[in-house]
Amino acid sequence: MAEDRATMTEPARVFLDAWLASMDGVLDRWRTAHLPLDFPYDFTLDSLDALEPVLLDRYPDRAAVNAGHNTELTSGAVRYIGEVLRHAVSSRWGYQDRGEGDPNPYNRVPVVRSNTPAAFMQGVAPEFTLQLLARDRERGTLRKFVTPLLDAFEEARQAGH
Repeated sequence: MAEDRATMTEPARVFLDAWLASMDGVLDRWRTAHLPLDFPYDFTLDSLDALEPVLLDRYPDRAAVNAGHNTELTSGAVRYIGEVLRHAVSSRWGYQDRGEGDPNPYNRVPVVRSNTPAAFMQGVAPEFTLQLLARDRERGTLRKFVTPLLDAFEEARQAGH
C-alpha cells in the first residue's frame, strides 16, 4: 500500500484514508439495516453466495445499484464484498482520483488489488461486481471475482516472484 500511496493524488489519499477509517461503522450499520438476522456475516466466500439473493431482491436491474435509494445498501455491499476478497486472498484496498473528467472506469471507484508485484497486479472493483450481478442475475457471480486476484498470484509465482 505504501507504493500505491506514493503514486496517488492527494484527493485519492484523503478519500481512501477516510473511507477505510469508516469501514467498521459503515459495515455495522449496513449489517443491521440490510441483512437478515441469520445472515452468515463471516467474511467468507460462502457468505457471498448468501448475499446474492438479498441484493437481487433490492436490485431489479443494473441501474438500481447506483440509484439514490440504494446508496447505503450499495456502499455496505461494496465494502463487504471487498473485505471478503481481502480475507480470501492477500490484497489491499486501492483508489485513484484523476479528476471528474477522467474516463478511466476505475477512476473514483474503490478497488481491491492483489498484493503482487506491479507487473502482475490485478484489481477488482466490487461496485462493478454488483452491477454485473444485477444485470445478469446469475448465482455465483460475486464469488467469481476472487479468481483474478488468485490468478495474479499464480502468474507471479510462475514468473519466479
